[in-house]
Formats: sequence, C-alpha cells, structure tokens
Amino acid sequence: MNRKVSGIIKELDMKKDFLIMMILRSPFDFLNAVLNANMLEAFIRMAERKEENELLHTFVKFLIFVVLLFGYNALVWSTISVKTDMMFHKRLRKRLLSSMLSRTEQQMESKSAGDWVTRLNMDTDKTADYITCPLNFMHAIIATVNLILSSIILIILNVRLYAVAVLVMIPFFFLSSVVIIRKIPYYRKKALESHAKYTNWIEPIVEAGDVIRVFDGEEIVMKKVEEASIEIFRRNIKAHKCTAWSSFVNIISGNLGYILLLLMGNSMIGSGVRDFAELTKITQYRGQMMMGVMCVNSCINNMKTNLAGAERVNEVLIEEEPEAHQLDKMGI
Repeated sequence: MNRKVSGIIKELDMKKDFLIMMILRSPFDFLNAVLNANMLEAFIRMAERKEENELLHTFVKFLIFVVLLFGYNALVWSTISVKTDMMFHKRLRKRLLSSMLSRTEQQMESKSAGDWVTRLNMDTDKTADYITCPLNFMHAIIATVNLILSSIILIILNVRLYAVAVLVMIPFFFLSSVVIIRKIPYYRKKALESHAKYTNWIEPIVEAGDVIRVFDGEEIVMKKVEEASIEIFRRNIKAHKCTAWSSFVNIISGNLGYILLLLMGNSMIGSGVRDFAELTKITQYRGQMMMGVMCVNSCINNMKTNLAGAERVNEVLIEEEPEAHQLDKMGI
C-alpha cells in the first residue's frame, strides 16, 4: 500500500478494520482456483473411463463447495467490506470538513472554491476507491495470494512447465506494469487539477448568471469552461491509452504462454506429465497465475489512477494544522 494512503488510514484510526477485511477476503480466488482445477481434472478422468454415473454425483459435490465458497465471500463482502468502505468515506469527509471549518479565512483563500470542492468530493472518492473499489488494492492482495499459492502448487506438479510460465510472464509484466503505466498518475493528477478549474468557472454561471449576461461575459466564461473541459479530456485520454497498451501486452503474454504450455506439456505426457487430465489441471493453475498477474497489473493501473486523488487529500491532511485544530488535539 502507498505510504500516503496508509497514513490516511492511520489518521482515521481504521488500520485494524482494513486488516481484518483483507484477511477474510484474501483466500477466495485461490480456493475457487483449487475447486475449478480439481473439478475439471475429475470430469476428464471420469469421461475417459466412461463413468457417466459418477459424473452427476461429482458435479453435485463440487456445486455444494462452490455455493459455500461464494456464500462465504458474499457474507464477508456484505457484512464487513461495505461497512468498512462507508465508514472510511464518512470519517475522511468529516476529517476534511473539520479541517476546512477550523481554518482561517486567509488559509481557506489559499485554494480556490473549486479546488476545495474537488478535494472534498472527487478526491475523497478516489482515495476510497484505491482501497476497496474493484481492481484496486484489495483485489491486488487477493490476486497476489492466488498467484503465490497457485505457483507453489504448479511447482509441485511440474517444475519445468512452471519455469516456462514464469519466463513468459516476467518480461511482459515488467513492460506492462513498470514501463507503460508509469505516466498514469501524472495524467490523472493533472486531470483533477483541471477539474478544479472547471468547477471554479461553473460556479459563477450558477450563482451569478444574470450578472454575467449584463456585463456580456458569457463568451469569456464559456471559453474558460471549454478550455478546462478540453484539458480534462486530453489528460484522461493519455491515461486511457497507457491502460489500453498495458492490456494489449497482457493479452499477448497470456496467449503465448498458454500455447507454449500446451505444446511442451503434450510432448511430456507419459513422462513428466501423467496424462491429459493432469495437463489440463496444470494449465488451470497456470491460468490462475496469469489471471493473478493480469489482475495485479490492472490493480496497479487503477491504484496509480486513484493515487492522484489520495495525494491531493493527503496534501490537506499534512498541511500545517490551524491553531484551533492543534489546540483541539491537545485537549485544550
């Protein structure tokens, strides 16, 4: 987790809540991978042995495990994750609003009204999204657990095929997660700054539209709104292009690794690989490894995007505290 986001969580006294949520949700993907891999292997073996009568019993058995697993995940999500997310939003907005109310007029005027509104709303949402929104920090932890444990099982099943899978993944992952997306936080932060300018020019239209028309200022105001809108669009498009190239690299890596695994595994049946059912099981765990890598990569992309909002929130929290807030913390 980024140290700035971690600092915000510590500031809100919610480290324990997030730790419990991560521990409870982290094993889901791996347990689902184990069920899928073993179920497919069992079905193939029964089909090869023509044990049609056992297929239904095996299917029902695995179905019960799947229902229990997804029921557990839904229970954790509905009872803990949602409440933690709502609590984080509430505490962060309250903390920011308290900071704003305790500042002097001079301190408030150091930032525009649009900038304050953006930090209180959009940046707060992005900070929360960094942690709990789909394909962000929480899902990166779940995917990492799945990646590590699936890798261990694949090593046990076949070291050579594991080595091939890793050798294909590493260069593509580095290219996608390090080289391509490194500019995304910069583009997103600039887009947020442009959005603050946009809000600054929208406010006069809403509150003083008649005055603007009396002094023939519509053209000037609309021109400023247009410039801010175009700047937001340009920055976001650049970030989207980086994300698209990252996804393309991940697809190439996934398909190439899968083809190599099948070609090598097919030639090893009877020696390094027991039969086709075991090869299928190996490809399932390799698929989970690849899914974990791609999920982590997507999470990194989104986390870098949302980090721009977290940085802007953190700028407010780490600023020199107003005297009233300092006295409040001292209990005076």
